[in-house]
This record gives sequence, C-alpha cells and structure tokens, in this order.
Amino acid sequence: MLLALLLITIAPAAGRPLSPPLLAGQRLILSSHLSMVEDSKGLMSADSLFRNPQGFQPLTNGWKGNPTSYYWLRASIHSDSISPSRVLSFSHLTYVDIYLYSNNGLVLHKLAGAFRPRDELSEGDGRLFTILPLQPGKDYTILLQVHHTKHYQPVFDFQMQSKRVFFDGLRLRETFDAALLGAVCLFFLYTLLSWIVSRFRPYAWLLLFISGIGLYVIGSSGYLIEWLSPQDPEAGWMMNVHFLHAGMLGLYFLLADFWRLRTDFPRFYTWVRWVPAIIAVSSIASFCIDYFTSNYTLTATIACVEHPVMLAFIVSALYTCWSRLSPAQRYLGYGIMLCGATGLFITVNAMVNEERAIATSSVVGDCIVLATVLLFSTGLKEEMRHHEVAKQAALAELNRLQQHQNSILENKVAERTEELAISNKRLLKQKQLLGERNTKIETLINELNHRVKNNLQLLYSLLSLQLPMVKDGASREILKGNIGKIRAMMLVNQKLFNFDQGRGVSLCEFIGEMAAHLQKIYDTREKTRILQDIPAGIRLTDRHTLSFGLILSELFTNTFKHAFKDHADPCIHVQAKSLNGNLLEFIYSDNGMGIADNDNDERFTMGIPLIRDLTRQMNGQMSINEESGLSYCFTIPV
Repeated sequence: MLLALLLITIAPAAGRPLSPPLLAGQRLILSSHLSMVEDSKGLMSADSLFRNPQGFQPLTNGWKGNPTSYYWLRASIHSDSISPSRVLSFSHLTYVDIYLYSNNGLVLHKLAGAFRPRDELSEGDGRLFTILPLQPGKDYTILLQVHHTKHYQPVFDFQMQSKRVFFDGLRLRETFDAALLGAVCLFFLYTLLSWIVSRFRPYAWLLLFISGIGLYVIGSSGYLIEWLSPQDPEAGWMMNVHFLHAGMLGLYFLLADFWRLRTDFPRFYTWVRWVPAIIAVSSIASFCIDYFTSNYTLTATIACVEHPVMLAFIVSALYTCWSRLSPAQRYLGYGIMLCGATGLFITVNAMVNEERAIATSSVVGDCIVLATVLLFSTGLKEEMRHHEVAKQAALAELNRLQQHQNSILENKVAERTEELAISNKRLLKQKQLLGERNTKIETLINELNHRVKNNLQLLYSLLSLQLPMVKDGASREILKGNIGKIRAMMLVNQKLFNFDQGRGVSLCEFIGEMAAHLQKIYDTREKTRILQDIPAGIRLTDRHTLSFGLILSELFTNTFKHAFKDHADPCIHVQAKSLNGNLLEFIYSDNGMGIADNDNDERFTMGIPLIRDLTRQMNGQMSINEESGLSYCFTIPV
C-alpha cells in the first residue's frame, strides 16, 4: 500500500506549506501552493526570479490584478520514485512559459497556451498541458510566466497528475466530445438530405442552426483550431462568436418561417423583423473588437446583452403565437423553450464564471442542437402526417368529383354523338347535292369556255379573211389592231382555262407567245429583236391576266406600227421583277424613234388612254420615258 502512494510534495517556497501526499491517480491542485509576482511590463527574467524568490507573495483566493499584465508563479516540488513524470495542465490561459529548475540550474523551458502556434509546442504537448520529465527523488522549482491577452481576469488553475491518469481522462473527454459531435453530424446529414429531397425551406434554417451551434462548440473546444488554423489559433478563436451568431440567425429564421410570422402574425413580425439586423451589427462589432483590441471580455459582455434580446424574442413569440399554433408547430415551440432556457443558463454562467463557462457551454450547446433537431423533426413528422391525412381526404373527394364529372361527360358525349350522327347525315346529303351542282357548273363552264373560244376564233378568222380585201391603209391598220386584240383575248382565255388553280399564269411564257403572234402580223420578216429579262417564277393571277394581255397587245402593236420606220436594228426589251414580294415592276422599252415634236396624236388616239385605263383597273401606276426611244414602266400590286 505504501508503494501505491504518490509522494508529490510542495517544498517550502516563500512560506508556503507542504501539500499532503496524494494517492496514485489523484490530481494535485497547485493554486493553493503557488506564490506570485506581477511583472506589468514583462521585463523580468526567469533566472533572476529563480535566484531571488523574495519578491513572491502567496496567491490568495479572490485575488485580482491587471488582466493583461505578465505574472510569474513559483512552486517547489519533490518527485516520487514510482512515476516521477507528471503532466502540468491549465485552462484558457493564452500564453504560458514553463521553466523547470533543479539545484543545478535550468532543466527545461517549454511554451504553452491557447494562442500558441503549433510549431512552438514541444512534441507530445498540447496548448493547455505540458509533460514534465521529472527524475525520481529529486527536488524541482517550477516558474510559470503567464500572459493572458483576452482581457479576462486570469485564473491560475494549474494542476498536476500522472501521465497515465491525465491521458486516460483526455481520451475519455475526446471520446465523449466525438460521440456528441458525431450525433450532431448525423443530424446535420439527415437534415441536409431532407432539405434536398423535400425542398422544405425550414430545413435550410435548421441546417444553419445546426452548423452555427455545432461549429461554435467545436471551436470552443479547440478542435477547429487544431484542424484549420494550428499556426494562428487566435484567428480561429475569433470565429467562435460568429458561429454562435449564425446559429442564432438560423433559430430566428426557423421560427419565423415554420410559424409563418409574416403572414399569420404580421403585427408581431413588424416588431421582431429587426432581430437579424441586431445580430449582424453585434457580429460586426465583435469582430472589430476582437481583431483590433483582442478584448474578448467586451465581446462576451456584448454576447450577454444579445442573449436577453433573443430570450425576449422567444418569450414574446411563445406568448403571442402559442394559442394559434398547430400541434406540429408546437413541437418546435418546445425546442425554442429549451433554447431559451439554455441561453439563460449560459448567460448567467458567463456572468458568474466568465471564461470558465466556456467548458460547460460547449457540452450544453451540443445537447441543445440534438434536442432541437429531435423536437423539430418530430413536429415535422406530425405536420407531414396531418398533410397525409388531409391529402387522402382531398384525394377521396377528388375521386368522387371525378366520377361525377365522368358520368356527366359520358352523358354529354352520348348526346353529342347522336347530334354528330344527325349532322353527318345532313352533311352527306349536302355533299351529294354539292357534287351534283359542281358537275353542272363544270359542264356549264366547259360549255361557256368552248363557246367563247369558238366565238373568238370565229371573229379572228373572219377578220383575218377580210384583211386581204381591205385596200385602205388606215383601215388595214385598224383591222390588224383588232385582230391582235382578239388574239390576245384568245390567248388569255386559253391560259385561264388551262392554268392550275392557285398557281397563276407564267409571265415569261405569256409575253413570249403574245410577242411571237403580233410579230407574225406586223413584222413578217422578223427584223425586230425581242429581248426578255423576266424571272421564271413571276406569275399573274387570273384577275390581272386579261388586262395585262390587252396592255401588251397595245404596246407591241404601237411599237411594230410606228416605232421602227427605216430603223436599221429595231429592238424591243421587256423586263420584270418583284418588289418586296407584293409589287410587280414591268418595263417595256424600244429603241425606236420615240415621239417627235411634230408628231400628230393619231398613234395615241386610243392606245395610251386604253393602257392607262387598264392599268388603273389593276390599281397600278404607269410612267413614260422618251429617252433613247420610248419606255413604259408599270408598277402593279400582285
């Protein structure tokens, strides 16, 4: 039994009493066995303080000094022969220098502290603990230089225990933290998948709440610093308050969205819609304070002011909305009550214990996340169950209405079918009558066309037979003109009767046939060259063909009769093109003598007025140009 005793004792130092022997596995609290000296400017050295311990004073309970000063702590220990190596641990202090002296002088110097970069720590040490390799049965003096930069009153809660006991406890705490964080991560993944599948917006706010509180807990426990910023712990620590603010925002939006404050409680929403702005301003102010001054005490004070604001929001929301909430929404209300109680506990704890409250806040935060997610998920399942019941009732009613509608449609279809059968009989009879009528009309049209063709052919033949018997030149010219007009009418009649409905008459073919016929009458020797520049795609409609044919007949007749007297190279040029798809531009020109100044109007007594009238009938326009012969330009809408 005596070999199991842990003989760690505190040697006399500045009048401090010896500590009693401890059993193996027990921890030794050094706070009652430390002596202290304040170094306001950090100018003292460990060697001078080791050799001159007179300035150290006993560390009394309730002591308070300048939070940002440098403090030197001193204690003398005697190691046992069973397990001499010990672990020195503490909480929260940002910078701690550990000096271990023996009778021969300095044994080791180690660095520790919450804000120490990772590369300044010794192998096997952590930021809040260090291993002291003590030798069996030797006396040591420990000097600790403490500089706490968070503006909190430093708490010298140093303690020593064996390596095995300390690391067993450390693993136990890490296992417990890992279990809580694993549960939070599982709920996070569950909520994320639920949001992806359902696109239900409150799931997104719940994700923000879980992420913010979860990251706050991880950051407060120091894990986030180890993972993301081991070389700049202070930068990682600055993010903790912002994670907490993100969680508060998620809780606010979750409540506002799931309880539909904007639509169901608009008057209350008018008062509480400024809460996100307050949180955002507080977050910005906290960042500026931490970044420029490192005054985490002031940041904590601002957070303690925020919590009553959120608590007031939660209490007023419960008081205003509870009576009108559905059972599913009330489950979230239970979670909100739990969050409010937890916020009150954390606020009171922070005001009483200051920085030491962080250790309990992380565990409580994890539990709150788990409880809120469970309650909200239960409420959501209840909401979905009500929706399923309502959906089934709506589907049953819809089926009943659909069956009723189907019966009405079937009756209407039967009635309509009968009406259609009667209508089909009538249409069939009308079709037969129209077929008979179309046959009669087609017969009459064929007969009419045949008679018109015969009459025009008869007139053409009679006039052609009379032409040789007419001796008077003027009369012969008149007779030839009439023969040309009748031939134009015959050609138009032939084209109109034979053309495909909707396609019209090809302008190029029509002009070619008309020019060839009139040239045989007036230019038997075919001295005149007739040039055509007409695209093959231009066609005339039936209502334009006759008028256009008479115009061509008159133009060719006038040219052959009057334009080429004693002309060496007579030429007629015909052009046509389409303008904008709905206008036809037709140009007829010759290189004849034109209109002389002393020319009488005999050649224009009938031709030009007739051409103008026919152009007007087609809603067209005509212009005459007398340069280099005679040119007619027609613009006709088609």
